[in-house]
Amino acid sequence: MIKHIVMWKLKEQTEDGTMAENAATIKEKLEALSGEIPELKKVEVGIGIDLPGSTWDVVLYTEFESQAALDEI
Repeated sequence: MIKHIVMWKLKEQTEDGTMAENAATIKEKLEALSGEIPELKKVEVGIGIDLPGSTWDVVLYTEFESQAALDEI
């Protein structure tokens, strides 16, 4: 099992909307990948994650059966 984590910090405002609006859109689109990519076994998306020493606006947590499965996408 391979666990893959990606974290983003977003701009406060873009031409597409506020940070909160953009984070919600990103979350919706990433969660929609579940079931669309066979190699992807689990998808979780968090918004406004506080970790010791930093805050992340969007965090993507995914699981794959193997490194080869992750490399496929």
